[in-house]
Amino acid sequence: MSLLKLLNKKLPRCLFTTPAHSQKAPFLSNLSSFYNWDYSEIEGYDNLLNPTGAILMAEGKASDIYDTKKTFFLTQGSTTGILAIMKTVLGFNDKVLVARNCHKSIFSGLVITGASVDWFMPDTMSELCKNWGIMGKIDPEELRDIFKLNQYKAFIMTSPTYEGINSDIEAISNVCRQYGVLLIVDEAHGALYNFSDYFPRTAIQQGADFSVNSLHKNAGGLNQCALLHVSKNTNFDWREIQNFINLFHTSSPSYPLIANIEANINFLSSSKGQKTIDDLISNISKFQKILKNEGFEFLDEKYTDLTKIMLKLNGADCLKLSDVLFDKYGIEDEIASHFSCLYLTGIGTTKTKLDRLKAALIDVKNKKFNEILSNEVKTPVFQPYPLLKLQPWEAFNRDYVYVEKKDSLLMLSSDMIVPYPPGIGVLYPGEAIQAEHLEFLSDDAGVIKL
Repeated sequence: MSLLKLLNKKLPRCLFTTPAHSQKAPFLSNLSSFYNWDYSEIEGYDNLLNPTGAILMAEGKASDIYDTKKTFFLTQGSTTGILAIMKTVLGFNDKVLVARNCHKSIFSGLVITGASVDWFMPDTMSELCKNWGIMGKIDPEELRDIFKLNQYKAFIMTSPTYEGINSDIEAISNVCRQYGVLLIVDEAHGALYNFSDYFPRTAIQQGADFSVNSLHKNAGGLNQCALLHVSKNTNFDWREIQNFINLFHTSSPSYPLIANIEANINFLSSSKGQKTIDDLISNISKFQKILKNEGFEFLDEKYTDLTKIMLKLNGADCLKLSDVLFDKYGIEDEIASHFSCLYLTGIGTTKTKLDRLKAALIDVKNKKFNEILSNEVKTPVFQPYPLLKLQPWEAFNRDYVYVEKKDSLLMLSSDMIVPYPPGIGVLYPGEAIQAEHLEFLSDDAGVIKL
């Protein structure tokens, strides 16, 4: 019997177990249905950290749907999967190449494994990157050149990026395979890719060894619901990976979240789920068509999928546009810069919701709010190539002092500077502070004592 059916059954037991709320929420009545499913590892309900029954069956069905050797359910986000795979693959002083636009969880994995990192910079020189102020794709040929000169255990990259930029995973996986490098893809924002021909093929389908998906990004899952996928082509035993997941995962996983993962995947792979995704794509296409006629510009879908609505308005500072939309219309974007606003959508994004955003954008344009206008020509400043003096594991626990920001240039940062969103590190401990970093620092900067 599936976990969903078990949780929906009336439980004829008298439980003196954790959690001791007895499936009641006297102080949070609006969460009463959530409490109804909130059990611990009681008899017959299986255990996420050692699944042998309903949860094992649910993960097995997910593996069939995603065509993987093993798909693990994670209730602490993709971060758990990233840490587990890094610990599975990497040992102390193993060399790993990491694309710099990675999530901060990768840095945590570098600290925990003691691996030795080299950083790879994605595209920042193309017109696309300069016009939109974002990092672009990974160049497979540039990767090949690096592999010719260096030997790595693994390459870790993000695709799609936070803004939805997709790299050619198939070409990258071919290069990695040629040089015996394992490919780990943070595919957190690509959780819908398995369920529609509109999207690119998944990282696993294109040859990655491991990938993670965050179902809560745009696939409909609750926060923290995620998946770890293991390719059929890898030699790693899934039970070994389970052991490393258990190192990082809570011993009290949430049954409502486990059930949410199972139900979410079942829905996405159903005809109703397919129609929901198709309707979303159709609605966004129509939304963009109307706004293009109103003078708005969108990041071309040949670079990204439509669910990441990145737009700009000629003559407007998009940071100020973001403020006006929030202050006057109650519309909040995911993130904004001088160059663009990013609106994330997913299977919960209705036509009505898109119409509200469309009407607000057109109204802002027609009213010509002075506060959003900008005659200043801005050039995006990308983070410089990191000057790494100490490996993450070396820097993490080093003694530090505070110095005035103006005196901190070329000193080694003791702090992790990670604007959130998107959770991508600008500066990590053990790296030299460069001029481009100063705007992110407080008046007193923490630097490592050497």
